[in-house]
Amino acid sequence: MAILDIVKKALLIPLSESFADEELNTHINSCKAYLASCGIDPAFISDESNPMISTIIIIYVKTFFGFKNDGSAKELPKTFDMLVGQVALTKGAN
Repeated sequence: MAILDIVKKALLIPLSESFADEELNTHINSCKAYLASCGIDPAFISDESNPMISTIIIIYVKTFFGFKNDGSAKELPKTFDMLVGQVALTKGAN
């Protein structure tokens, strides 16, 4: 299953709906770029079937999806940082 479909299921968006696909893909790609900037091997990041990667992406997208830029701060949950840290330690770039 593609990561977009996994994220849509997590957000309870029917797979047949495409109204939010552009925003969701933007968040997914932003998360992947963040993971790469943390030193995680791009080959590991691109394995969207990996439960660790899909979980990290779901948390990221759930945090920012539909968020209006009104000046208020939105923080990622502590579990996000913990998971990213674990993956960065074990799947760093070679």
